[in-house]
Amino acid sequence: MVLAAILVSTEAFAQDPVQAQEQSQPEVQQDVKPYKVYCEIVATPKIFSNKATVELDFGQYSGFWSSDRQLVDEQGNTISFNSALDAANYMARRGGDLEEVFIVQEMSKGDSGTPRYHWIMSKLVTDDSQITEGLLTRGMMK
Repeated sequence: MVLAAILVSTEAFAQDPVQAQEQSQPEVQQDVKPYKVYCEIVATPKIFSNKATVELDFGQYSGFWSSDRQLVDEQGNTISFNSALDAANYMARRGGDLEEVFIVQEMSKGDSGTPRYHWIMSKLVTDDSQITEGLLTRGMMK
């Protein structure tokens, strides 16, 4: 009888490690709903090159003539893309989904204009810190 009581009490305290971990998670995390955030890729063809200059707009501040929105690697070197589609694929590998594409032709006096390709991407996040996860712009390095 005593042995049965000991077995019952030890089983009551023994928990599956997965159950114990789930129970220790804060309640707040379970209630957080993912929300959609957006990023605009702006690609301009480089003159005398088959590459494109790409900037990312997450809604962050950037000076008018600044290169703060250009994607860079960990050393601060600008990441070069073959086209806007190359940049969109780069973003897709980091969780981005394509929402919309449009082209703006910037006209100068006497020429046919320079096309700027705008790709709107979205991503589901649960915290604003995830918006730029896996991405680095020149402005983030300052």
